[in-house]
Amino acid sequence: MTHGITPSEKFVASLCGRSFLRLWTHPNPQGKKGKELCDCLIVCGPHIVIISVKENEYKDTGDKTGWERWIKAAIDKSSSQIWGAERWLNTVDEVVRHDGRIITLPERGERQYHRISVSLGGNGHVPLKWGDLGNGFVHVFDEYSVGAVFSALDTITDFVEFLNASENLLATGARLLFAGGGMEDLIALYLMNGHTFKTSPGSDCHPDMLVLLADLWKGFSESDEFNELHTDQNSSYIWDRLIEHYATDLLTAGMFDMHSKEVTDNELALVTIALQPRACRMALAESFMEFLQKPELKVAARAVKGYADTAFVFLAGKSSDREYRAKKLYMRCLVVRGRLPGIMTVVGIATDHPGTSEVGYSSDILYLYMPEWTQEQERLVAGIQTDLGYFQNVNWAKA
Repeated sequence: MTHGITPSEKFVASLCGRSFLRLWTHPNPQGKKGKELCDCLIVCGPHIVIISVKENEYKDTGDKTGWERWIKAAIDKSSSQIWGAERWLNTVDEVVRHDGRIITLPERGERQYHRISVSLGGNGHVPLKWGDLGNGFVHVFDEYSVGAVFSALDTITDFVEFLNASENLLATGARLLFAGGGMEDLIALYLMNGHTFKTSPGSDCHPDMLVLLADLWKGFSESDEFNELHTDQNSSYIWDRLIEHYATDLLTAGMFDMHSKEVTDNELALVTIALQPRACRMALAESFMEFLQKPELKVAARAVKGYADTAFVFLAGKSSDREYRAKKLYMRCLVVRGRLPGIMTVVGIATDHPGTSEVGYSSDILYLYMPEWTQEQERLVAGIQTDLGYFQNVNWAKA
């Protein structure tokens, strides 16, 4: 995704595209009267991330004047663009991309806005101001921290959970002192502390003050712990490639009309897949690959609990009888919805076992959302379960 106007905008759009994948990354979308809305817009599930990029070379004046000029040109101008974009987005239900494709926005009552200013050119000479800058919380990243946040928190859920944790930390009144570093050091602390700023796991308490030593991120990113974490996460990128595979179908094979104002079940299924954080993707990808590559398991399906109130069903079936396979996928998803307490959304993925098809290979995705469960549905599931012998022919796993 490199459609920005300036090199810095292209760089940020590229980072976003790699982190959040191309179906949800929209550089330079159109706003009011066809003018540029912002430099990059991320829309995935309920989340709308508004990103403004400003680059201004800092000039040292020997006093605070240089600081003030840079902050006004980089951070203040960026924040103003973000707030203007948010005001306009609150009046519309869809946005047009730079290439003419329609972006359907979440329902207005469900939207969660996240404001990101990428302010470049200070080169560490100017302390960054961030927080509620007048019209809502704005997260400010510079040339040192922007790469850290998009590489270390490279799913939409991991990313926004860090943003929310940062906002909650400041809301408690905690003081943050950066001893020569910047936001990259706050990211390092968050990761080292188990994706939280709280004083202990499960605690509701935040520290009164945090002193972030310079090079905290540098030391952590070069540590054995960080390298081992990335090694452990390698398998999770199979899940990312699965998303990209289906995204390619959505964009090129006509699985749904991108210019339609209706959000299809196929897109909702992909959003659910994409909302899985990195840790869940590890378990999901490993479970999916084991299921496909080990036919000796002799199971027709595998059900896996995912993030929040979601579950996934993996089904193996022949492409030569794709219609029957799709029906079985639906029935198994329905059973999982009825038998797993707390699960309201089930996504099914059906495909062939590798090396078994004589007519080529295909795959299907299915989206099932049932917030309510009725007695009639319970009777239906009981019948399906009996017909399929479901619990004798399924693997259970948990992400």
